[in-house]
Amino acid sequence: MAIHVIQSQRIDVLLQEMLRAGHQPSANPFEALKTQHFIVPSPAVQAWLTVKLSEHQGISANCLFHQRIRAFQWFAYQAVLNNKEKVRKANIPRMIIKWRTYQVLKPYIETAHNPLALDHPLYSIVQRIYDSASRLSNSTEQQLKKQGMLYWVSEQVSRLFSNYMEYRGHCFKQHGTGQACDCSSNWLKDWGKNQPLDLDQQFFSAQTAFPGLDSKEQLAQRREVSDFAKDQAEKLEQWQRWLWHGEFHADFALMQSIDQDFWEIMDHPETRQSALTHLPKQVTLFTVLDLPPSQLAFLRRLGQYIDVLILHFNPSQEYWADTVDANWKKQYDVKLKQRFKDKHPQASDPEIEAFFEKYTLEYGQLKESRHPLLTRFGKQARDHFSLLVNLAAGENGEEWEDQFPLDYQSNLLGKVQYDILNLAEPEADSFALNERDDSIRLHVCHSSLRQLEVLKDQLTYWLSQASADQPRSPNDILVLSPDLKNLEPLIRSVFAPPPRDLFLDDQAEAVRKDSVYLPVKIAGVTPLDVQNAWQAVLGPIQLPQGRFTLEDFADWLNLSAVQTRYGMNAEQTARMIELLSEAKFKRGLDEAHLRRTLAPNDTDCRYSFKFALDRLMLGVAVPEHALWQDTLSFAFVRRDDFELINILIEIYQDFAERRHWMVEHEMGQLRNVEEWLHLLLRDLERYQKQGVTVLKPIREVIRKQITMLTLSYYQDEDALSEEQAHLLKDMQLPLPYVLQEIQGALDSQMDQAVPSGQITFSQIGQIRPVPYRLVVMLNLDSGQFPSRQSHLPFDLMDILKPHLGDRSRLEDDQGAFLDALLLAQENLWLFYNGFDLNDGEIREPSSVVQELIRHLALIVEGSSGNPNLPALAKIDGDVDVPANLQSLYSVHELQPFELQGFDAERSSRKIRYQDHWYYVAQQLQQANGARKPWAAQALAPQAAEEILLDSAQWIKQVAFPAELYLKTLGISNLKYAEGLATDEPLLLDGLEQYAVRHFMQDQSLQQAPNAAAQPELLQDQLPVGKFKDAAWAVSQLQHEQLWERVSEVMHPDPPELTAVTQRQLKIDDQTLMQITVPETPVQQWVSMTASSARGRRRAQIWLEYLLWLASLPADAPLLNYQRVEVCNDVTICCAGISPEDARMHLARWMQAWRYGQQQPLVLPAALMLATDKNSALIVQEGKKGEELDVKWQENEQGQQVLQQFDKLAAKWTDPGDYAAFDVRQDEANQAHADWAFILRDQNSLQLLTQCCEQFAYALYQPIYSHQTAEKAHAD
Repeated sequence: MAIHVIQSQRIDVLLQEMLRAGHQPSANPFEALKTQHFIVPSPAVQAWLTVKLSEHQGISANCLFHQRIRAFQWFAYQAVLNNKEKVRKANIPRMIIKWRTYQVLKPYIETAHNPLALDHPLYSIVQRIYDSASRLSNSTEQQLKKQGMLYWVSEQVSRLFSNYMEYRGHCFKQHGTGQACDCSSNWLKDWGKNQPLDLDQQFFSAQTAFPGLDSKEQLAQRREVSDFAKDQAEKLEQWQRWLWHGEFHADFALMQSIDQDFWEIMDHPETRQSALTHLPKQVTLFTVLDLPPSQLAFLRRLGQYIDVLILHFNPSQEYWADTVDANWKKQYDVKLKQRFKDKHPQASDPEIEAFFEKYTLEYGQLKESRHPLLTRFGKQARDHFSLLVNLAAGENGEEWEDQFPLDYQSNLLGKVQYDILNLAEPEADSFALNERDDSIRLHVCHSSLRQLEVLKDQLTYWLSQASADQPRSPNDILVLSPDLKNLEPLIRSVFAPPPRDLFLDDQAEAVRKDSVYLPVKIAGVTPLDVQNAWQAVLGPIQLPQGRFTLEDFADWLNLSAVQTRYGMNAEQTARMIELLSEAKFKRGLDEAHLRRTLAPNDTDCRYSFKFALDRLMLGVAVPEHALWQDTLSFAFVRRDDFELINILIEIYQDFAERRHWMVEHEMGQLRNVEEWLHLLLRDLERYQKQGVTVLKPIREVIRKQITMLTLSYYQDEDALSEEQAHLLKDMQLPLPYVLQEIQGALDSQMDQAVPSGQITFSQIGQIRPVPYRLVVMLNLDSGQFPSRQSHLPFDLMDILKPHLGDRSRLEDDQGAFLDALLLAQENLWLFYNGFDLNDGEIREPSSVVQELIRHLALIVEGSSGNPNLPALAKIDGDVDVPANLQSLYSVHELQPFELQGFDAERSSRKIRYQDHWYYVAQQLQQANGARKPWAAQALAPQAAEEILLDSAQWIKQVAFPAELYLKTLGISNLKYAEGLATDEPLLLDGLEQYAVRHFMQDQSLQQAPNAAAQPELLQDQLPVGKFKDAAWAVSQLQHEQLWERVSEVMHPDPPELTAVTQRQLKIDDQTLMQITVPETPVQQWVSMTASSARGRRRAQIWLEYLLWLASLPADAPLLNYQRVEVCNDVTICCAGISPEDARMHLARWMQAWRYGQQQPLVLPAALMLATDKNSALIVQEGKKGEELDVKWQENEQGQQVLQQFDKLAAKWTDPGDYAAFDVRQDEANQAHADWAFILRDQNSLQLLTQCCEQFAYALYQPIYSHQTAEKAHAD
């Protein structure tokens, strides 16, 4: 039994060695059925190994994978030790460390001021928590801020102590029996005894970057820095030691006792054999990403009893454990020469060089760099090699084997990999770069989106170059990014499945031919459906903490998980939102929810969800606009809505039950963590019972947290004090912190990234070390990579002396870049943003990429010989690149539809396929001359057939001919739709005032005109607060004034409006029209409206007048028929037309209507009958003191035209820069959405002139002559 180490630079070689070692001959046939144990550094390696084992063996079975050495270590404890429950409960999850830290420190932040003395170990950290809330004046806000800060501190402490237990809690020396451990790295042993660390020994000896070479000034400056750092480190050490000793030492001691119990059994001859039957005969460690010395020591000791096969991915076959960073070496050499000059001022350059060569020969081997890329980026790999190389001596029977194949490709990528393998120092001009060498490519783009668009084209081309001998598939490609989470939406957009042609929707050919579908998998990111389902569960908990608007509720209701949970479909959901909107739900759950944000004396709580729901419920029983017990019924509830209202009731109850969950801690109501988790689990199960299956990952997270929490306090009484158990069992946390932990567990799936059978997108560093034929790295921008934002606060490991095997995020990213460089089997593509989108300035790539470029520029023929100053040349976009590396660069355009992007002569390095952007570029390229208007030609007249028209619809069309033309074409001009109303009205705008007056008018027609109206019937329209009474009073006054004006017209007391009915009128042989006329023969038709008499309304009144007269029988008496309408601002009167004249005028309008069906009739009534602020028509003119009139004049063609046409033209072309009304909604303006759509690319003013010449006199001259407007008198 021993440890067998096999190292190689190729993962596939390590795989072959693993397979060979696992197929050793055995006399026992049942050996083949035993479980094989593998220790892997990440889930990515586990998934890759599983696939490869299946490929080589035909099946992958009886394989047990352990994530990192620590997992196998605890598996061994569980297998060997008899007290299984003790082992199961001993481990301390990081989440439990966080929660326990929060509970321990929480009593110290309850008071208004820091209760601790200055000499208390916790004073510094508690004072920092108080300082975070010092700028807040409200005591409640201060306490919430302190709690949030404390939870953040607890999060950092959990990370710190987890690292300390791995890297600073073990002894690595072979001490004699009874000899105390004096290892400087065994901090937790000292803290367990409440003994402070010897900080002077560990760091504070005026550390220098270059021992013996720094000047006195530099040394003095470093001492000042050291004094400050020492003070900070002492404070950190004090409170961390106090917290560890008082809260976590006993748990760690229990973990160490388990380790001791394990080795007592393994070292004892009588118990060893029994223990070995529970352990595998061999365990395979397949590569490492981190190697804590304590875990390696465990494997080394275990190797005395079982076979341990270590398959180590080593970048170089040479011994490089003592190599140093190339940059550090250069600075050291400069310092060395400067020191010699200071001691020998008269020394010549040859003497300095002679001294430097002599020093290098005698001492420089200890500080050699050799290959700069390896020593710069491979610091962690060097530490791992340094730890493993100790096994090469074979003191305990260890075996060491090198498997480094030398067959590398003869391209630039192969050259770099081969030089790193041999630790070869770079030689200038040592490689002749072929112009067709595409093994390493650098793509310079303008944004992350462009990088993905370029990548899609490049991947399409790369896959298309496959052959029978060298097939290529999507699973050969790995795409890495330093910030995958922010890149995810762009990936889903660019690599989305191609759109489908509508006319081929049900056929195999439905996929559009101008798109290529590349299957991609974003590894390590929570699927969108899981996130959306989780948001559905959290909706009733989180939404009541905000304004809870109709828009927020609609977004939640449209989540598919919500619809499944409550048994709805999309149509029912839309109807629910429509019902709530019409029932006037705007914001707030109910009265209690609104009162949280209203002033104390504000008691108006209408427009809430409960207000609308009450109306809908009453509408089921009373389907009319009526008041019952202070509740206004909703009149438009349909039978199909009953089920939906019942669902809304259930939803309201769910929201009401959970409305305070997020703020219970602010209200003094506290629940323990376990209770919160069970409540959330109950909600999840309700969704799952209704068929929402995607919540399984979240359910597993919550169950895991419940298990960890239970194990943390459910231990033997002798291992845990009763007070401590009570503290853990009744651990009380606000719900937001519990949800934060669940979300953190979901986000941590980034660490669970695994290869897929598709193009795999992953965070840099997550899928390693796994080989791919093509490796792509995106967003290698300066400042983004390597990441420097993951610094861990309060970390003593970062301040004090480092030890072999320590891990840092910066070195992780650099090591991941080195792995990508070494494990790319055929191609390596590097993308970065070379331009700033804001100012267009050229930007440099990441420092890591720059170092690689400098190295390549040195070894490729044509170099300047200086690795720091390569000869530069300008390429596309004025980007400066090394002259001998120009063929590696591709500078891409800013936009995907730029014309030069689709040039047929372009190199395949910048290939573009004719996707949907090609058609955009094609249109831009062929944009010669003016675009032809689409509505310039007249349509063919419709075949004669009998039609039945509705007079109201017909009047709308002829008054606004744009609507007529679009309807004839069957075109719906989509307009911007306003969002759902989310604010209750504080004032009534014009439309809302009209709605109130119109309601009062309808009420007065159903009752006596002078009957008192009920303001309660308008509680769904009147504004909130004190403006409610004011709006009601103003509307009532306006309504009374309308009736007074009706009385002036009709004279009866009380006044009555003319009753109307529906009849059919035969316009011609093919046309019938449903019209509205007085119910009984009358001479005067009087009506009243709450709206103003604008141009379109005046045209409607006139056309109703014509239709009424045209419907009179031929023998009707020739009377002076009048059509009178009392409007809000004026009284309109139409008179002086005989029935025969009315039929003639009506025929002209029908002629214009038919013309408007064939081509645009640019003659809107809103323009022709537009008025000024005095309600006078703008086309009227007259001298002062004279009556205003519309004047016409005859043109050269004998047509009557308006003399005041310039006023119409001015209003038609008004840009509306200072208008209070949006001209895009003004029917009298060419900028109206419909007019702008129809008249695009045409001269709208010329068309207006033509239509006025052809139709204005015939249609509108009778209106100018026979319609009057009497302005209402102001009181």
